[in-house]
Amino acid sequence: MRQNPLIRHGTDLAMTVLLLLLMACSVTGQAVHEWLGIALSLLSVFHHLLNLRWLRSVAKGIYPPARILQSALAALLLLSMTAQVISGVAMSRHALPFLDLPLPVSAARLVHLSCGYWSFLLVSLHLGLHWGVFLAMGRRLRGGKPLPARGTLALRAAAGAAALCGALCFIRQDIADYLFLKTEFAFFDYEKAPVQVFGELLAVMSLWVLAGYLLKRIAVSRSKSRRHAA
Repeated sequence: MRQNPLIRHGTDLAMTVLLLLLMACSVTGQAVHEWLGIALSLLSVFHHLLNLRWLRSVAKGIYPPARILQSALAALLLLSMTAQVISGVAMSRHALPFLDLPLPVSAARLVHLSCGYWSFLLVSLHLGLHWGVFLAMGRRLRGGKPLPARGTLALRAAAGAAALCGALCFIRQDIADYLFLKTEFAFFDYEKAPVQVFGELLAVMSLWVLAGYLLKRIAVSRSKSRRHAA
């Protein structure tokens, strides 16, 4: 049965918004953070149900570089989010305190912190791999007409500037330390305005969206080169 693209894109948008809210724990507070985590988990299940056709095809066909990249990223994201959910449930004090998982809180905190940032990074890369969908939507809105050269240059400059800001935020916030288990606690600046918190998160996301988009371009280019060589 053909799916309504509005449902698919609406689900993806809702998941992205929820992820940003989850990363802004200093703004939402712990109780809201836990309920948002449950909402994202349920939407993730729905997202996989919408993509059952793709899941059934994983063991079929050939694997060019672009498909290897997409499948590997999807597998890593599934592992990261699963670990994030389990560790979150183990630490829950508000939404699910009655679920007593046999996982020490200290270990759960470390896993949850690391996987939270890995999931954020991987989701951003995943968005970048599929950025062509948004570009196609933009072309359709313009009636199939290409952007003027100045418009294309302006968009590329904006993407580069956002990615540069994201790289600076990534470094200043020591996000690599969270990714590679170098610290056990997240350090939040509670004096930051919510607008600044979300702006920095969007900047970091922009960095990895751009990285995912470029990786997809490279993978597709390699696939074409192999076909021509054959």
